Amino acid sequence: MNMNKKTVMTITAAAALSFSLLTGCEMSDITEKFVGVASGSSASAEGVSTELPEYVSGQAVVIEQYDATQLVELAQYKGVEVDCTVTDDEIQGDIDTLLEQHPKQVKEGTAENGMTVNIDYTGKLNGKKFDGGEAKGTIITLGESGMIPGFDDGIIGMKVGETRDVDLTFPEDYHDEDIAGKKTVFTMKLNYIEEEAEFNDEFVKENTDYKTVAEYKEATRKQLSETKESGAAATAMDTVIRDSKVSSVPPTLVLAEKEMMRAQMNNQMAMYGMTLEDAIAQQGMTMEQFEQNLEDNGRTMGESELIMEAIAIKENIDFSETAVDAYIDEMLKKNAEASGNGEEMTLDKLNENYTNFYGSAMPFERYMRSSLIYSKVSELVGKEAKIIK
Repeated sequence: MNMNKKTVMTITAAAALSFSLLTGCEMSDITEKFVGVASGSSASAEGVSTELPEYVSGQAVVIEQYDATQLVELAQYKGVEVDCTVTDDEIQGDIDTLLEQHPKQVKEGTAENGMTVNIDYTGKLNGKKFDGGEAKGTIITLGESGMIPGFDDGIIGMKVGETRDVDLTFPEDYHDEDIAGKKTVFTMKLNYIEEEAEFNDEFVKENTDYKTVAEYKEATRKQLSETKESGAAATAMDTVIRDSKVSSVPPTLVLAEKEMMRAQMNNQMAMYGMTLEDAIAQQGMTMEQFEQNLEDNGRTMGESELIMEAIAIKENIDFSETAVDAYIDEMLKKNAEASGNGEEMTLDKLNENYTNFYGSAMPFERYMRSSLIYSKVSELVGKEAKIIK
């Protein structure tokens, strides 16, 4: 039983169900997963409807033909500048994270509201322990723990090393019906109070592979720069997508992207034991607001897809059926090598895994073509990028 009442995964309404929340990925990862390539066609932006057709559940969306080069005004995609310099603020951010991970353990003093503390606790109902009511070495911030009412207050005023019994009552609406509304006694022990450590040579020597602050900062600057360089292709691609202009996105393409994201979100919520409807309701959103957010994101994903396709056409990148088949074969081979047990991933199994997670709205073949073209286009843009150090 988890006594923390906060939702395991939050979908922030203020972020309008942003890409990172929809998929748990950064924008560059989203682009890689969802950009697609339509089969070549001659349709233009004129006469393209913006109203989405109705989706038939379980069926693949038939994406209308179009010419991406007529829908996209490409930004410069060769020689895109990627700034890989590292600022002092970025290094300080790394230091701040390190300090958070290795706080100073204060073994004296009294717990006050707002302090971060390490505690042991054991809850008893009618003198007997209950499932999930016991933990050791739990770290909470008093006043912000999300525990049941009165829990944090019971610790405030305790001295380090002190043990105290606190009478508490579980809320009537607590998720575990066996203890909802029941009176309990929690035995709590305050192990220590956490404070931010001083970042000095001693701290560096104890908590890192380096000996001095200067040595740590120099190594961090180099590492951050290398990380930026390794992601230069994705960063350059994000710039191209941001600066290119799309006149319109075919409604069937928006629909396919929208429904694929819905299927993915349903699967992700199921991993947390929630329904998508529950998650939406918890954020105070209406279904109408959610549907509009999902459509807006589907349209944005479609724009990225069109931009990628326009570059592929302009650069004569081969994304024919033969090229896609070869790409899939390569993926299957890599999967077999990575498994290490000789277990082969078949095309049917790959297709099944895709459908189980992403649904049927975006056809598997189109998705794989999308993956191929992203790989080729990002490689091209990355090679041509101008790295600034």
